[in-house]
Amino acid sequence: MSRILQALKGSVVVEKPRIYAEITFDRKLLMDVFLLMIAGTATALQGIVNGSLSRHTSPGFPPWLSFAVGSTLLFVFLMVDTRGGKSINWKNSLKTSPWWAWFGGLPGAAFVVVITLMMPIRGPAIVYSIYICAKMVTSLVVDSFGFLGAKHRPATLPRLAGFCIMTAGVLMVSLDK
Repeated sequence: MSRILQALKGSVVVEKPRIYAEITFDRKLLMDVFLLMIAGTATALQGIVNGSLSRHTSPGFPPWLSFAVGSTLLFVFLMVDTRGGKSINWKNSLKTSPWWAWFGGLPGAAFVVVITLMMPIRGPAIVYSIYICAKMVTSLVVDSFGFLGAKHRPATLPRLAGFCIMTAGVLMVSLDK
């Protein structure tokens, strides 16, 4: 409980009690939460849209289309963000980046293909509850050992308890017919 309060201390500042005391919020945290909510909503909708399209075309077409459209938009973002690629030191990046960092599209492609295949069969609630649970397991392992350059964050009792509660929720959603 004290860790939750400590985490909240960094995002909410309460002034000393006085008349008309103000509560101020960390705008960066609020923006981060907002952007992450958009990302979560977007990935949820992506699977549903791709799953629906796969019923009308073929299972291979929606993932391809998803990456074609996404790659086009991301190319525009890359050009704006890097001033046409000029702000990236390509030689240094190739030398200093781990080899596996250049294959980040593979997990994304696997995600899109599997979600597209499973969505029409299992439906969004089951697919995403299992997906979120798998993300939590992977994230806890990566955090606990600092794999792939991630910051080391031990699997504490509150984190493990949260995971267990989440797993129970996944089972409740998945097993209910």
